[in-house]
Formats: sequence, C-alpha cells, structure tokens
Amino acid sequence: MSLFSRSVLMTGPTTAVSEFALGVREYVTKKIGTEVSLWSMQFGGPVGTMVYSARVDGHAGLAAITAPLAGDSTYEAMLAKGAEFLGGPPTDALREPLDGASGGDPPPVGAVAVITTAIIGNGRYADAIGWGLDTAAHATKVSGMPVAFFSDLYGPFGQVTWIGVSPDMAALDAANAKINTDAAYIDMLSAAGDLFVPGAAHRSMAVRVG
Repeated sequence: MSLFSRSVLMTGPTTAVSEFALGVREYVTKKIGTEVSLWSMQFGGPVGTMVYSARVDGHAGLAAITAPLAGDSTYEAMLAKGAEFLGGPPTDALREPLDGASGGDPPPVGAVAVITTAIIGNGRYADAIGWGLDTAAHATKVSGMPVAFFSDLYGPFGQVTWIGVSPDMAALDAANAKINTDAAYIDMLSAAGDLFVPGAAHRSMAVRVG
C-alpha cells in the first residue's frame, strides 16, 4: 500500500482550526470509506501545518477512493468555509514503501511520527536503497519504534523517506535514547558517505490528532 499525504498550512484561532480540520477528516473518511489520519506538525515545518494521510492502492486506488469527493456539495462547502484558515496552497505527496512495513492499521490518535527525508546523490541508487533498508531495519530493532522506508514518487527526484512511529512522546524519548547511543547505528550513519546530496536531508515530527 502506498502512503498519500496532503499538507496544509492553517492559520487562525487554534480551536477553530482544529474543529475545521477534524471535521474535514471525519467527513472524508466516511465518504470515501478509507480511514484518513490527521496529523499536527510539531517540529521541522511551519507552525500550523496539518497533514492528512491515508493508505492507498497506488495511483489507481487513490483515484478510485477520492472520486466520490468530486462535485460533492457538502465537501465543497466545507472547503469554502475553511478558506479563511489557509496559509497557502496544499502540497500532496505519494510514497511507495520499499520494505513492506507500511501495512496494518494506521497509528492511533496520539501517535508520534518522525519523518526523515534525503535525496540520493551521485547516481548511487542501488547502494542508497540498500543502505536505507538496512538502516530502517536496524533502527526498528534497536529502538523498538517501527521505521518504514519509502521512495517518494513526486517532488525532488531521488528523494526517499523514513517514517518512524511511536505510540506517544514518552515512547519517542525512550526510542531516541536507545538509537542515539547505539554504536552500530552511528557507524551506519557514518558509512552513508556520498550516497546522498549534502545538506538536503530534513527531519520533522508530527502528532496524530484525529
């Protein structure tokens, strides 16, 4: 299953923004018959960024489940009402799992996701993908936090993404304490060498709120 996400920068009173975003999530989930998760970006992105995500069966699956929203008057009215909260145009992403770790149920409300992106450099695609898979597997084993590895189908060419999910903030702290003191993990990071574009890596953190 691929991972679709839509990031939206929202401004305005926190309560009003939350009510709107949660209302859209609930309506879309019921309308398309697929669970949509709502995440609030905490670090690594503009304050107020909300991210909707859903697991989809590739491009065709995404088109099929979103078709019921086309021309839906209730949905369009909700978006029109929420236009006052928009801080800019939404950004969509579609990621393909490379390790088969994105199956199962979506994380529960309160879960914390750490998203790390990097861009493969110097034509080292095979080596970088292999390194990315090994690193995700090792981080999962050491930290106890499931880490999935994805290829970004759109956006910067050659971009890959690791997404680690913890049940809550305390679990994230515990996972970080383990992985940041693991000598083998540190060695793996050092071994990345010229696999990725220098200075292009980015890390963010979001909490599921709906």
